[in-house]
Amino acid sequence: MVANKCDLIPGDGPDASTGIAVSALTGQGIPELRDAILQSVAPAGAFEQETGFITSIRHERLLRESGDALEHARVAVESNIPHEMLLLDLYGALRPLDAITGATTADDILNRIFSTFCIGK
Repeated sequence: MVANKCDLIPGDGPDASTGIAVSALTGQGIPELRDAILQSVAPAGAFEQETGFITSIRHERLLRESGDALEHARVAVESNIPHEMLLLDLYGALRPLDAITGATTADDILNRIFSTFCIGK
């Protein structure tokens, strides 16, 4: 259980048996909450890196592009950039992955439509 607004509760808030006390306003307890979430999803040592390789230069480029956008998002979080701006970086990371998985985007549809027009005649 997670109890928010612990900055408004006198003392330390809930004890360990009732959950994790956090404050979304001050950030108090957020590191402990992250650790608890990670621990519940995958206990220590549960993740192992898969072996494998990328066989497509296109996929490698798209994965690097996605990684760069995630790095921008990480820097934005550390710089306390507004969430709306952070979402732009996250969408920037998602688009290359969509291109790998074959998800159709609005840009794909527009490019397909306008590729059939003969402009300038």
